[in-house]
Amino acid sequence: MNKEIKLLVLLTLLVGISIPQITSAQGWGGKRSKPGLWDDWSVNLNAGLTSFFGDLSKFDSEIMEKLSKESGPAFSGIITKHINNKFGISGQLLYGNLQGENNLQVAFEASVIEYNISGSVDFINLFSPDNLSKFGIIAYGGVGQFIFQSQKIDYREESPSVVQQKTGTPEFVYFFGLGANYDIGDRFAVTLDFAMRQAQNDKLDDYKTKDDSFDYYFILKHGRYL
Repeated sequence: MNKEIKLLVLLTLLVGISIPQITSAQGWGGKRSKPGLWDDWSVNLNAGLTSFFGDLSKFDSEIMEKLSKESGPAFSGIITKHINNKFGISGQLLYGNLQGENNLQVAFEASVIEYNISGSVDFINLFSPDNLSKFGIIAYGGVGQFIFQSQKIDYREESPSVVQQKTGTPEFVYFFGLGANYDIGDRFAVTLDFAMRQAQNDKLDDYKTKDDSFDYYFILKHGRYL
């Protein structure tokens, strides 16, 4: 990861930390509100793991191996406008790390920066309008763009070869996810969610097979609403 990417991630986290000073406290469920210009907005800061699914992955059906050997740390900030206590629109900036290998001794590692927009629905509030519970179940989906830089390592030769690749222009990504949140006071809520993303290319691992299928990456993260 170069200095520019490190700086971008740091600035994102600093902006995310500063925004709560001027926004109201509200979770996905929209059960908390505060009068004023910033009513019905929230910020979510979270961290978790990014896992890769593609040509250079071999633990797709083994969860623990997947998380320990084909995953990397991820961080993101999300700003949400709550239309009501059922629906919301969000913008997100995400940084994640990916890694993987196949049975032919070819491996890769990559870093990804993604920005996206999504829509969400709170199922509990949707089907129970008078819900007073502190618990929410959220489904969401959206579209975005990402940039990446990857490094493929081929161990089949006596001296391993290394090939680096990065995007010349942002690539498109589509995603859907499911999450839960729990209110722990008037200003905070904790969240846990996961989302599957389909990259609209087969370049993340810089390794192509005959089927030339798209690469996927999976995000599992824990966060806190402010």
